[in-house]
Amino acid sequence: MIRAVLLDLDGLMVDSEPHSLASWRAILSSRGVTLDQPTTERMLGLRQVETGQLLVDRFRLPDQPLVLSREKEERQIRYLDGNVRSMPGLIELLDEIDRHGLRKAIASSGVRRYVNAVLEVVALTGRFHTIITGDDVSAGKPAPDVFLAAAHALHTDPPHCLVLEDAPAGVQAAKAAGMWCIAVPNLHTQKLDLSLADDIFPSLFAVRDALQSLIAG
Repeated sequence: MIRAVLLDLDGLMVDSEPHSLASWRAILSSRGVTLDQPTTERMLGLRQVETGQLLVDRFRLPDQPLVLSREKEERQIRYLDGNVRSMPGLIELLDEIDRHGLRKAIASSGVRRYVNAVLEVVALTGRFHTIITGDDVSAGKPAPDVFLAAAHALHTDPPHCLVLEDAPAGVQAAKAAGMWCIAVPNLHTQKLDLSLADDIFPSLFAVRDALQSLIAG
């Protein structure tokens, strides 16, 4: 039986991918680089510093990955207000999770400063029992660390956790953690390989409507 729900942030809870990609494009454009689609798809679900490493390697940039990722992070947060909004059905799903008395956590690849800023912008600060970010683990998705840390913080064994994800790296991480995983793809991930997920739902509204049966396993 499911006792806790672990939610990814970017692309699952909030429609933030366009703003994130725009921030990366601006940073790369200042270096004379154009971001291509195959690289964009590889970036989805990774921590900022790992994305920075990917871009440094891909485009042979002279930057340190950490410096590059921090520059992008600063730009993204600076222009956050008005560029990020909750996904349709998110509030209704969170209300349903609460109605069933389940514990809930955010398990994000993002850095804590960014995650906190997003939650403030979409008025969701304080709605989660715990928040685990990329800062809290040694390895980002597709490693299972962020989900295992969230389960530990919630005092819930992995088999009793339901993960909601939108990207392949997150799905891989959830399954590596030994958890049940539902994929809810967005416009940027709907054509990517999410076949490792236990099921794929078209929206957060659909997850809300099926929550009772998902809890029962």
